[in-house]
Amino acid sequence: MVTIGHDAHLKTSTMTVLDSNGKKLMRKKIDNDPEKLLAFIRQFPGEKQLAIETCYNWPVFHELFKNEVNQFHLLHAKKLRSVIESQSKCDGHDSDEIAYLIHSGRRLVHSHVADLDTRCFRRLLRVRVSFSLDITRIKNQVHAIINAHTFYSQRPQNFKDIFCKRGLAYIKSLKLPEHDRFIVDKLLDKKNELELRRNEFDEYIEHIDFHADDLKWLQTVPSMTGKLLKYIILSEIDNIDRFRHSRALVAYAGLIPKEHSSGEKNRKGRLRTECNQFLRWAILQAVLIATLRDKGLRQYYQDVKKRTKSSSTARIATARTLLEAIYCVLKERRPYRMMQAVNRG
Repeated sequence: MVTIGHDAHLKTSTMTVLDSNGKKLMRKKIDNDPEKLLAFIRQFPGEKQLAIETCYNWPVFHELFKNEVNQFHLLHAKKLRSVIESQSKCDGHDSDEIAYLIHSGRRLVHSHVADLDTRCFRRLLRVRVSFSLDITRIKNQVHAIINAHTFYSQRPQNFKDIFCKRGLAYIKSLKLPEHDRFIVDKLLDKKNELELRRNEFDEYIEHIDFHADDLKWLQTVPSMTGKLLKYIILSEIDNIDRFRHSRALVAYAGLIPKEHSSGEKNRKGRLRTECNQFLRWAILQAVLIATLRDKGLRQYYQDVKKRTKSSSTARIATARTLLEAIYCVLKERRPYRMMQAVNRG
C-alpha cells in the first residue's frame, strides 16, 4: 500500500509518498488546485492511504480525496505535534514524518471525521450560538456604562431585566455624557440587529430534521426543551459509539479539570481548554432547566454547592452528571431516568 503524508496550507500542499516497504518515492510541493492534487494522487496505482493533520481547511481535502484513497487518516494536530517535533522545522519534514508515522503503524490520536451534512449543520448551529454570545457581550458593555454613571439603588424597581421594554425606556431616559450616549445607542442598535438575525436562524433550524432516532431519546432529558440545545449536543457528539465510556464523553466536553500530581499530592486546576467548547456550552446551559425539573439532580447541585461554597463548581459537577446520563440515554437507547432525591428528614 502506498502511503501519502499530506501537510496542507492555504495556497499549497506538501506531499511525501512512501512505497509499501517504507521507501520514500518523492516529496513534492503542489498548488492547492483540485486537478493538480488529483493528478498527483492518481499517478500511484494500487491501494493508497493518506494522512493529514486537523487544520481549518481539512474538510475540502477530505471531500476531494475520500474516493481516491482506501484509507483517509485525520490526525489530531496538537497530539501529532508532540510526536513529530523536530529540530529543523519546515513543511517538507512535516509531510515526511506524517507519512513515516502512518506507514509504521504507530498508534496515533485520530480525530473523528463527521459526514458533510453533519459538519455543515454544526457550522450553522455554531454561528447561531455566536449570535447569543455577541448579544450577551453587548449587554455587558451597556451594563458597564450604566454602572459607571448610576447606582443600582437609583434604578426603578418595576423591571427585573434592564433590557425589557421598560428597562430600555429607562436606558433611553438616562442623562449620559455625549460620547457614552452615542456608544449605548449604537450598541442597542447592534443588539437589535443580532436578535433579528438570531430569530431568523431559529426559524430556519426549526424546520430541520437531524438524527431523528437519537433525538427521540434525547428529548426525554428534562433540560432538552428547545431544538437548539438538543441539536448542538447531537451534532457535536455525532456518533455516541465513538466514545468508549461516559467519562470519555465528559472529557471531550472539557468538564474534567486538569490534574497536577506529585507524589501523594493531587491538585485539581481549571477546566481543560482542549475540548469541544460548543458541547460544553450547551451542557452548562442545560443545567439550570434540568435542576428545576429533576429533584434528585437539584439536590445534587445544592449538596455540591454547600460543600464547595461555589455555585460555578456545583454547576460544572452537575453538568458532568447530566452529560453522563445523556451518554447512557443515547448508548442504551432508553428514556432518561430521574435521579433519586435523598430524604434528609
